[in-house]
Amino acid sequence: VAMFSTFFNIFQLTNVDDAILPVPGGFTLDLARPIEWVLTCPLMQLSLVLMGGAKLPDYRRYLMPSFSISILMCGTTAAFMPIVAVKILMFVVGVTLFVTMASFNRLQIIEYSNGAEGLTTGDSEFRKATLLLLSTWAPFPTWFALSPEGFGVIDNVLVIQVGWAFLNIVSKFVFIFYIQRIKDLYCNRLKTKRELTGSSSGTKKMYGISGGGMNGSMSPPEFEMGGQMMMSSTDVQAYEMADKDAKREKLNAVVIETMSFLGMAQNTDR
Repeated sequence: VAMFSTFFNIFQLTNVDDAILPVPGGFTLDLARPIEWVLTCPLMQLSLVLMGGAKLPDYRRYLMPSFSISILMCGTTAAFMPIVAVKILMFVVGVTLFVTMASFNRLQIIEYSNGAEGLTTGDSEFRKATLLLLSTWAPFPTWFALSPEGFGVIDNVLVIQVGWAFLNIVSKFVFIFYIQRIKDLYCNRLKTKRELTGSSSGTKKMYGISGGGMNGSMSPPEFEMGGQMMMSSTDVQAYEMADKDAKREKLNAVVIETMSFLGMAQNTDR
């Protein structure tokens, strides 16, 4: 997404993609902009579907990107329509498709959380990513209607271009950074879990002690002697050392997860 967005935004600086719209004053449209949106917006919707995993139906992998493409095609077609009635019709169709797409995004939140979350309730990363996408996409129809591509309420070329650039950068890169943050947090949690489970099992094997106590604590090796359960001094020392190492590894795992959450993972070793 970032690669396509960067390339086509640079391409807009040239005159190769210029197209004159049939509006009073002859507004020049950079065709690279809608082309970039067609290539990137479906990928953003697809990333949400993939993030939802097996809880979402497979057909959403095609439906959600198709919504994005259809909305953009309606907007581009409306921009080139000289007849106002047809322009309004295409705009209404595009807005209707956007609302329908947003309703499916809401449905995906419900499906992902098994009905525990919605647009207004919940705290999952999937819900936050969905709301972030919808909230940054919502201003686009309004800005389109205000621009010469829509109904020409604002005719200042500089204001229009700056507005499109601002909305595009915010919607793309805020979403990209948030998805990357989710990925980093997941990798850190997975690393912490492996550190905890791997180190504890390794410590038990080192001292020949099996776990079985309450709350994951170690059970000391015991031997039956004279009808009573006895422990040798060597076994007691081995148990104490293994128990200390297990507690140390659990503490290290907590430190790693805490430092990663604070964004200071590079200082964990210190």
